[in-house]
Amino acid sequence: MRYFQSFKSISLIAAAALSLWISPAEAQSRNVMLNECSNVAQTYFRDFTAGTEMKYNGQRTDGTHAINGRIFLETRFEDFACSFARNGRRMVDFFAEGRSQNAYLPQGGNGGGNQQQGNVVQVTGVSAGDTLNVRSGPGTGNRIVGALSNGTSVRNLGCQMQGNSRWCQIEMMTDMRERGWVNARYLSGQGGGQATQLPSASRMQRVTFSSGSTGTEFTARLSRGTSVTYLLGASNGQDLYFRLAANAPGLSYKIFNPDGSLLLGETNAAQEYRGQLWQSGDHKIEVRNLSNRQQSFNVIFGVR
Repeated sequence: MRYFQSFKSISLIAAAALSLWISPAEAQSRNVMLNECSNVAQTYFRDFTAGTEMKYNGQRTDGTHAINGRIFLETRFEDFACSFARNGRRMVDFFAEGRSQNAYLPQGGNGGGNQQQGNVVQVTGVSAGDTLNVRSGPGTGNRIVGALSNGTSVRNLGCQMQGNSRWCQIEMMTDMRERGWVNARYLSGQGGGQATQLPSASRMQRVTFSSGSTGTEFTARLSRGTSVTYLLGASNGQDLYFRLAANAPGLSYKIFNPDGSLLLGETNAAQEYRGQLWQSGDHKIEVRNLSNRQQSFNVIFGVR
């Protein structure tokens, strides 16, 4: 009995010490991170009732917090991961479907070195077979650190004049998010850039949503060699979702900004689009039938 009482006293002292070491603020911060990561995943996969399994994996050597999760959708599950700044109060990276999806970070994910900012633009106007040099600083006197081809999407972090030319710092939309500088004339919508204009379409159709809805879906048909352009009104900062589903190959689509610049280059029907918009007005989604026969297809639009 005396041994049991002594052991009980030691246990109480240890529990009290542990409660001092793990403060309520730290425990609450961890729960907040888990919940926020789960919420972002539900937003990204557009299923706000889907169940999730969350796990806190500790603090990395750089101070960021690592969280892994799994979301259970109607017909499948998907794994994802979140990183939080050292203080645990700001998400700085959301990783899903093989890459960082940081357009979905809450409040822009302002949290240090992984901060995402700026507009998503595309490289345009580069001569056929050539590439655009990415340099370590603004101006041709800086060393070349990379190269980009026409149609590559990058994030514009800001521009400045260097002599008589305007240069922009860009960030690659890759896992490593490499940065560099390019001449602004080769970025769509950045002044002096060669905006890609919308080709003439066989027909145009306005997309509208029912009252209180953020999406719509319908079936259409295209004869061989024809196209249809869907006009979809949306605003800067909103998220666009588009899916083109067909039973046979030969269909593709492009997405254009309201100013006529290219938001997404030629993409086949197997790849859906999710991304944040950076202009307000009518966005144009052109669906083309490149096959040698008539095709039916299904289109899904979502804007939040």
